[in-house]
Amino acid sequence: MKIITLTEYLKQHHTTQTAAAYNYTITHFLKLHPKAKRYKYQQLVNYFAEVNQQYQNIQTRIKILSAIKRYYSYLVFTEQREDHPCKTLTMKKGSSQAIQLQDLFSSSELEQLTQRENRYKLLESRNKILLGLLIYQGLTSDEIIRLDVDNIDLDIGTIDIKGSKKLNRRTLTLQGNQIQPLYRYINETRPAMQMVKTDKLILNKLGKPITVDGISAMIEPLNVLFPDRPLHPRSIRMSVISNWLNEKKLPLEHVQELAGHKWPSTTEKYIKMDTLKQRELINKFFPL
Repeated sequence: MKIITLTEYLKQHHTTQTAAAYNYTITHFLKLHPKAKRYKYQQLVNYFAEVNQQYQNIQTRIKILSAIKRYYSYLVFTEQREDHPCKTLTMKKGSSQAIQLQDLFSSSELEQLTQRENRYKLLESRNKILLGLLIYQGLTSDEIIRLDVDNIDLDIGTIDIKGSKKLNRRTLTLQGNQIQPLYRYINETRPAMQMVKTDKLILNKLGKPITVDGISAMIEPLNVLFPDRPLHPRSIRMSVISNWLNEKKLPLEHVQELAGHKWPSTTEKYIKMDTLKQRELINKFFPL
């Protein structure tokens, strides 16, 4: 194979302007990281974490990533190394801020939410079902209000979650302690509550389909349990996802499926970066 320089390689694949910009970025990168030619995946993950902090503009970060990717493509092309260490790294446009894991709730804390009694027995039954969907399946309020009765299959113990623009459709397993309460709710409580014709699973106290605001209102009185942290349906869902990863140690790709995330990078934000094992998870599945 004819040996070509990096500059020549860049000019073959890009316009003159882009090639020059990439060359500048790569030169700067190598000046700061003289051993980068042999960098492994995790070292590049760490580097791009620094890039994320240094540059606020997502387009700038994408350009840097593209240039560094091209550098390693060049090394593979010229047989200076066999693997491309950052080929799978991506940056999602519109990426949200980091998850504040210290504000979230453990599984045992979430279980405390189910202990509140309600003086209205019908609402107590309904609330138990609703809380279960939040703390066991990690559903969003929007997913809950779109659930129909026939989305529940008590024979095999599953619940079918409808997809949306933001989240994927998925089928989740019900907890053992959800089966009997759901059976009683669907066959006894819900018919007694229902005041309008509807297939929606969760009803409000007026017997109509519950709304997103209605779910928030149901959670609001529970704030007294944790006055120092924000408690609402979204923080509950975030806690569930974090607990799947950090308490139960489920694989990243499995948690992505459970949560319905379209991007692996969304799930990755919930990993606590405090142990070697968790860093190895990022090394295996990380997409910025």
